[in-house]
Amino acid sequence: MHLINESFNENTKCFFLTFCYWAESKGQSSTRFGSEWQYGFIIPHAADLKGVADSYPVGWTLSWQSMGTSKRNWEACNCFHYLGLHLSYIDLGNKDVLGQAYSFSGSFEPVLWRNHHWSLNLSSGIGLVYLNRIHHPDTNPLNNFFSSHLSFLLFVAPALEYRLSDSWGARLSVNYNHISNGGQKQPNRGMNFPQVGLGLNHFLDKKDLPEYEALENRKHWFWGIESGITTRKTGNGNRREPSLSFAGHVSKVLSRVNGLAAGAELELDYSAGGHEQPISAPFLVHSFLPGRFVFSQRMAWYLSKPEDVFENFRFYQRYVLMFNLISGLDIGVSLKAHGHTASNIDFRLGWRFDQ
Repeated sequence: MHLINESFNENTKCFFLTFCYWAESKGQSSTRFGSEWQYGFIIPHAADLKGVADSYPVGWTLSWQSMGTSKRNWEACNCFHYLGLHLSYIDLGNKDVLGQAYSFSGSFEPVLWRNHHWSLNLSSGIGLVYLNRIHHPDTNPLNNFFSSHLSFLLFVAPALEYRLSDSWGARLSVNYNHISNGGQKQPNRGMNFPQVGLGLNHFLDKKDLPEYEALENRKHWFWGIESGITTRKTGNGNRREPSLSFAGHVSKVLSRVNGLAAGAELELDYSAGGHEQPISAPFLVHSFLPGRFVFSQRMAWYLSKPEDVFENFRFYQRYVLMFNLISGLDIGVSLKAHGHTASNIDFRLGWRFDQ
């Protein structure tokens, strides 16, 4: 009985300490609701899309965002940042062919610069989008942008904000949006559309931001490995087959937030017969290194591949967003694209050495 009581007391103590830590973390946060109107245009990235792309998307977004002000939150990217959820409605400007889009997404928005009234932020996010008008060979043959009702939305949006009062702020943003099904179904030309946004934010519990010293937690050189996995439809049916990739790279840190790297990737695309001849590609990389997040932009050249796979392309880009879970171990997602056309989205695991 003594052991049971001692164990109960220890568990109660641990629970109490955990609750206190949680409550303290919740108290060190600033929460806001936002509303933003957006207007833009569609980029026709192929000649056959120009007629349909002559449209002007108009959208409306409602958002909830929270900023942690503790040192632990700061250390995630060596900056203050918002994490948020967004609900969006977009009229793509051609109701019969393109229709409307309804999206739910999550965002990461670091504060790059600030003073008493102004701040410059960089929002980025990913989410799911429902499209009510998609390609159909008989009823909607002109819409080669979308072939799946459920697709992915990716966006990046630098934003300038002005503090009107303790409770209100105004926002001007430039949004670059991409909608694609990640190569899960064809045709999948994908849509790229920039927009200008005007919005208001209402702060529920705005906090004064403390000053912290940035962490210098990386060596000048490090190397890493990573793997990615996704599935794609085969060319002759609806069966899905895996597409696997393995990459290695050597990186040099140039500054607190920038780095360059070089590496190579090996891809086994079973949906396209790539298991008979692996796809290999060396690449160059620029990385944005704000802290535990790493956002990389890679330019790769096909060294070898089957002749009937991506036959019109010799180069591709891969955009990779990774988060450091524990020392050395990263998890994230990547988007492979040929020019303006998305090929696939995959999930990634990575390991960084000698940090």
